Amino acid sequence: MPTNNNIVSIVEDEPDIKTLFYEVLSEAFNGISIVKFCDSVIALEHFRNNKENYILVIADWKMPKLDGIELLSRIKKLNPKVRSMLISAYEIENHPNFQRYIEEGIIDKFIQKPVAMDYLCQEVNKQIQA
Repeated sequence: MPTNNNIVSIVEDEPDIKTLFYEVLSEAFNGISIVKFCDSVIALEHFRNNKENYILVIADWKMPKLDGIELLSRIKKLNPKVRSMLISAYEIENHPNFQRYIEEGIIDKFIQKPVAMDYLCQEVNKQIQA
């Protein structure tokens, strides 16, 4: 995987969604390395090894091993400057700690699934420009 420039990571345990996001973002953002992972533990290890190059991590909430919130929390501890997006089909706004995750900067943006690809690209662009 390329690691010599800015990295945007997609961490999604659904292979079809991961591949769709990867293809759309790879086409939309030239000059940025888009990487994809089904396994959040492997994604965290890649982040540890390349944390200075990362600009954004997009994580699904419900995943085996590390869920998206735990993954983003660990990532923010390693590099607080990296931007984070949590994506979920679940109603996470009703989660008792959701607002705290936003206030603490663990989640910079939440997107509800299903998501239109144009909207995903707009929101990714906002995060990498932030």
